Amino acid sequence: MIFLQPHDDQIIFAPKHFYNTEAAVVASGTLTGPDLAFPNNYYTIACYQDRKECVISDIEQVGHNQIGDLLAPLIFPIVKWTQGEVIAEDQAGLPSPVGCVKATITIERERQSVLWVQEPINQTQPGCQNSDAKVSKWTIEESPGWKRIYESPGWKRIFGNK
Repeated sequence: MIFLQPHDDQIIFAPKHFYNTEAAVVASGTLTGPDLAFPNNYYTIACYQDRKECVISDIEQVGHNQIGDLLAPLIFPIVKWTQGEVIAEDQAGLPSPVGCVKATITIERERQSVLWVQEPINQTQPGCQNSDAKVSKWTIEESPGWKRIYESPGWKRIFGNK
């Protein structure tokens, strides 16, 4: 049995995971990229062909040994489902005011990758004039904690490179 102690105060979320069948695709891991309020996080995106929707749940480390609220899941309608990819879109306006951004999640099934793009919309509407007007792109990757574990000498000595 191996016990690996982190050397900082980051909570170690579960490793990246990908599940793919004809009826469902589930990707879990850390949402990474620029301008995230809480970069140590864990997202699960579960897409169901029969329901024509993706259900997204997340949790974030918001401080030293502190987890933020586990809120109700987001639901994005699926706009494309093929053997190669699943695309879901939502205009719920998260995280800025409702209706000011459009979020698109693209899951490449063979590559087991996820791209989350958030772009401004309705910028001429009164409620959106002061919202963030830049496009953000994020991906689902291995959590920072597991990256450190995989790179540790103890892990490499016993298991080799991941």
